Amino acid sequence: MFKYRIGLYWWIVVFVWGLFVVSSFSNEAYFKFFSTLADRTRLAIIDVLSGGDRSAFEVSVVLGLDEGVVLGHLEVLEGCVVVFGVGSGAGRVFSLNRAVVGPLSEVLSFYVEKYCPGLVKCIPPGKLREYLKREAEKNTYIEHE
Repeated sequence: MFKYRIGLYWWIVVFVWGLFVVSSFSNEAYFKFFSTLADRTRLAIIDVLSGGDRSAFEVSVVLGLDEGVVLGHLEVLEGCVVVFGVGSGAGRVFSLNRAVVGPLSEVLSFYVEKYCPGLVKCIPPGKLREYLKREAEKNTYIEHE
C-alpha cells in the first residue's frame, strides 16, 4: 500500500509538472508563431511569395520597400519556418513553407466565410474600402494553355 501511494503521488507530481512545462512551451510556441504573423509587412511578403519563389530584391521591388527591410522580415519568417531560403548572398531565393501556410489559409478562409462574410464585420468601413481598392488595382495574370 505504501509503495502504491508513493507511486501515485509521484505520478501526480509528474503530471502537474508536465502540465506546467507543456503549457508554458505551448504558450511560447503560440506567441512566437502568431507574433511573427502579426505584422502587415510579413503578411505582404507571404502574399508575394504565394505567387512563387523570389529573392529579397524581387520582393522589395513588388512591395516598394528597402531590400534590407524585406530581408529582415524574411529572416524572421524563416526563423519561424514560415518560409525557406535557398542559396546565399544576393542570389538567395525564398519560398513559402506550404505545409504551414496552406492549412493556415484554409483556417482563415473558414473564419472569414463563417464570421466575417464580405469582411464587413471584421474590418472598419474605411479600411475595407482601402483594401478593396488595393485588391482591384492588383495585376491579374491569366495563363493560357
